[in-house]
Amino acid sequence: MNKKVIVMAALLLFTVPLFEGGEGRPLIVHQQGDLINVTVQEVWEMLQSEEDGIQYMVDVRTFEEYANERIATPHMYDKPLLYPLQLIEKPLFAKIFNILFNGKEVILYCRSANRSNIAGHILLDSGFSGVLYNMLGGINEWKAEGLPTVSGFGFGG
Repeated sequence: MNKKVIVMAALLLFTVPLFEGGEGRPLIVHQQGDLINVTVQEVWEMLQSEEDGIQYMVDVRTFEEYANERIATPHMYDKPLLYPLQLIEKPLFAKIFNILFNGKEVILYCRSANRSNIAGHILLDSGFSGVLYNMLGGINEWKAEGLPTVSGFGFGG
């Protein structure tokens, strides 16, 4: 178990957001402290538009699920980052998440929206201070709507 946590912590180093919106782009105004449910089409529209700031996609599934298939996004800076629910459930890693994404807009997703919903509530309870979305239907609905995915460690999209 400890080896898995160490490996996951090391992977986090590679998932830290590397790009900022810049140019003083404002966040979409939403009430903080709530988990906002959004459809996959709404997520796709948010990701397509750069006028509303940058949203960070966070995949809360397992490493194996992430490597097998994840959503493909329109830009390099919004590629899904891996931060599994198993880590978020640990208070230390929930706090690390909050530090990494402080004040940002984050879209959580999983296979069906169950784990992302759980993760969202844990993060809010631990003091998340940005805007937190839950993508309804998860990657299953994303694929059902014909939106793009990528497998392995490719960066297609």
